[in-house]
Amino acid sequence: MSKRVRFFKITSILMLISGSFAVLVGLIVLVFGLLLIFGSNDNIREISNALGRFAGIGIAIAILSSVTQLFTGIYSLKNIKNPEKANTFIHLGTLTAFLFIVSHVWDVYSVGFHDFFNNIFVYIGMVIPSFYIISAVQHKAEEEPHHHQASELSLVVGFVEKRKERIYEILFTLIFCGFVGWLFETIEVWIHFGTLTARGMLFISRINGFPILWGLPFILMYGIGGAVLIWCFKPLAKEPIKLFLVGTFVLTIFEYATSVFCEDVLGMKLWDYSKLFMNFQGRICISSSLAWGILSVISVKLLAPLFHQMYSKIENKKRLHIIIIAFMAFIIICYILRPFLNVEQY
Repeated sequence: MSKRVRFFKITSILMLISGSFAVLVGLIVLVFGLLLIFGSNDNIREISNALGRFAGIGIAIAILSSVTQLFTGIYSLKNIKNPEKANTFIHLGTLTAFLFIVSHVWDVYSVGFHDFFNNIFVYIGMVIPSFYIISAVQHKAEEEPHHHQASELSLVVGFVEKRKERIYEILFTLIFCGFVGWLFETIEVWIHFGTLTARGMLFISRINGFPILWGLPFILMYGIGGAVLIWCFKPLAKEPIKLFLVGTFVLTIFEYATSVFCEDVLGMKLWDYSKLFMNFQGRICISSSLAWGILSVISVKLLAPLFHQMYSKIENKKRLHIIIIAFMAFIIICYILRPFLNVEQY
């Protein structure tokens, strides 16, 4: 069983488990809410507000999403050896997340309820289906026939060499994406505020009052995001429309989930879209979502072939690998030293 198929199997099992749990909890909340309402006719609004998730239509759609998630898990496990059904898997995963998003938005606007427990279901109803969609996209690559025949020893050696080269190429992509991200943010801030800033891992430290510029023109989140994005959505390179839609949908969910996690767990609010057009809770907005879709297409259609071509043209791979390792080591050193030095970052 290949890694792609194994990844898809794991996410399918997660869909099955989380779907079963969500259906059970949804039915309990629905029955409990109905019993309370029938038992008390004077404070239906207060009961609905207290229950949070119980908002009639909202909980009904949430249960429908949970049933879809459960069915998707069962269907996927039964058809795991049929990569030609990858498009069906992607559609089912998208439908599951979409239904939950509708129920979540309905509850927020009709009941106005939002707490940590409710956010757990954000991960069950949005993030797990997103990982499932990514695994289904990876599973789609299994459609390509494999005609190569070789001895067991050569297959093992080839497997190790291929995986080693892929790791170095991913790190190579990560480095370039991190630099491109730093360049993008620096230029954007310069256009909006008319000043150049030290961003990401480019630091200014003061020793005896004298400023010293050190570090790297590099932002790690752009590097990791770009490398993961290219790796995850590469099988959709020949389907740009689907690539745009899947990238927009999945990455918007991750942006929302990351915002929830940072605020509820880390106590940090890293961004706020409250003043932007068509935003939801200030966590996501239409312009950001469309940007994710465009970035997905650009990354897979343009950047992925460019980085692969750049990497392939470098003849001395051993020297390149040493440079990559040294670069990654310096990134770690920068993060270790940063708390102990007088760092100014603008």
